Amino acid sequence: MNSLATRTIAGLGMAGVTGASAAGAWYVMKPKDVKSKLVSEGLTLVGDYSRAWRAVFLTHKDDEEFIKFAGVSSDQQSDTQGTKVASACKRVLKKEVSSEEYDASLNKARKYCTTPKFKTVEAKVLFSDKEISSQERDWKDIFTLHKSDTSFIDKVKAANSNANISSSTQASEAKDKVKKFCDDLKVKDPISEHILDYEKYCLQTPPNVQKFYEQKGYTLVGNGGWGSKFESIKTSDTSLVNEIKGSDTLNESSDGTQGGPKLESWCKTKLAQEINAADPNMEANLKVKSRCFI
Repeated sequence: MNSLATRTIAGLGMAGVTGASAAGAWYVMKPKDVKSKLVSEGLTLVGDYSRAWRAVFLTHKDDEEFIKFAGVSSDQQSDTQGTKVASACKRVLKKEVSSEEYDASLNKARKYCTTPKFKTVEAKVLFSDKEISSQERDWKDIFTLHKSDTSFIDKVKAANSNANISSSTQASEAKDKVKKFCDDLKVKDPISEHILDYEKYCLQTPPNVQKFYEQKGYTLVGNGGWGSKFESIKTSDTSLVNEIKGSDTLNESSDGTQGGPKLESWCKTKLAQEINAADPNMEANLKVKSRCFI
C-alpha cells in the first residue's frame, strides 16, 4: 500500500474514532428521565425550599389541570398546598424515557415544575425565599418600625381611604390598616415598584427583639461573658447600675461577678419582648443593643 493510501486510511480511522467518541458522549449525556430532559433544555427547576412551592401553587391555582395534577384545592392556604405540589413534581420528574408516562409527565413538569411566570407580588416574594407577613404581631411590628417613614404612612393611608393614621398612632390601632395595605399590595402585578415596597414594608418580622438584632448581624453576649460585659460598660453607661440592680445592692464599684448576672437577667427580659413592645428605634431601647450584644 502506498504512503498516500496509508495516510488516507489513517485519516479515516481517526475520523471514525472521533465520531465514535462524539456519539458516545452524546449517549452518555442523552436525558434519561424528565428531570435531565428539562435541564438539557435550559429550564430552571423549582428549588427544594417550601416557599418556592407555595409560589408555584399561587401561580397556577386557578388552572384546573394543575389542581388535578397536584391534588390540591385552590381555596386552601399556600403553606399547606405547596408540599403537595412538590410531591407531584418529584413524582413526574423521575419518570424515565422508557416509561409509557414519560411524554405526559414531561409536559406536566415543563408546565408546573419549572420557574413560573409570576402573577402576583406574593408569589414572586415567596419564590425568592422571603416570608410574607401573616399575623397580628407582624403588622404591629411593621408599623412600629416604619411609623417615622412618611412615605410608609402615606401608602397606608391611601390603602385605607385616607384614614386617620400618623406616627403617634398606637400600633394596636394601626395594625389592621397596615394589614389592609400589605394584603392589597401582595396581589398586585409583580413589577419592581410593588416588589420593593412589599419587601421593605410587609415581610414577616422577627418574633422578638433578640432575633431582630441577630438578623442585623449582632452577636448576643455569650455564657461566661456577662461579667466582662458589665465591667466594660458600667462607667460609660451611667444609668446601667440603677436599671439592672433591682432590689440588690449594686454600684459602679461592683465587679463582674456581681453585675454580670444582673445584666444577663435584664437582657433576657428585654430581648424576649416583641418589637412593637420595645421599639428598637426609640433612644431608650437602644440600650438593649449596647448592653446585650458584642
